[in-house]
Amino acid sequence: MRVIPVPCRSDNYQYLIIDEATQKTAIVDPYTPSKLETAAEKEEVQIGEFLLTTHGHHDHAGGNEEVVKKYPRIKVYAGGANVSAVTDVLKHNDKFKIGNLDVTALFTPCHTQDHICYFVEDKEKNQRAVFTGDTLFVSGCGRFFEGEPQEMHVALNEKLASLPDDTVTYVGHEYTASNVAFSKKIEPDNEAIQKLEQYCKENEVTTGKFTIGDEKKHNVFMRTDQPTVQKATNTSDPIKAMGVLREMKNKG
Repeated sequence: MRVIPVPCRSDNYQYLIIDEATQKTAIVDPYTPSKLETAAEKEEVQIGEFLLTTHGHHDHAGGNEEVVKKYPRIKVYAGGANVSAVTDVLKHNDKFKIGNLDVTALFTPCHTQDHICYFVEDKEKNQRAVFTGDTLFVSGCGRFFEGEPQEMHVALNEKLASLPDDTVTYVGHEYTASNVAFSKKIEPDNEAIQKLEQYCKENEVTTGKFTIGDEKKHNVFMRTDQPTVQKATNTSDPIKAMGVLREMKNKG
């Protein structure tokens, strides 16, 4: 499996997924389809069979209609019937294949009620990746626009946390520098957060560089059961801590 992050807008990521065994591809959250086509040309592959949408917000699904007009047979996967150009509405744990790659839909409502994360496995190469849209960011999570703290707790600390620790995270936005600054306020003595802060100073791109195992160490939203986070949020209830953290982050 090869994953190509393709930046768009000011801080979004869209993606090209390639099954190297079959040369089958999928695109994720297209906003600027022409940039994905350029990436596919560079990688010497064709697009036009699979489109994976994490959620219906325009900065993630804004290119769907354009893609479908050019590739009318493409399958457009999403978690809700109202997502632009959707052809296949997914439920939690639905499975499909991109060539030899195994894809599992993880229903993660909170940021939006149609939010899906995509867990992709290349079993031949022993590779795993998850495309998290606006549910999980590096050292952060999305705003609770349409959901409650309990939903984000389930999304992060039950569903995503249960993935293998070596699963590489591909996120929807490059928000890591601001996220780690917040995380450092919550856990100033956390060595993993300090290490991530240094990485951000030396690297502009953080998507695809960390794993679910890393997030458990440097993402305070996935550490709401830890005494340090509970002390900072003044609650021993992980779900309440989730809500307090989000409110603190919203306020800057």
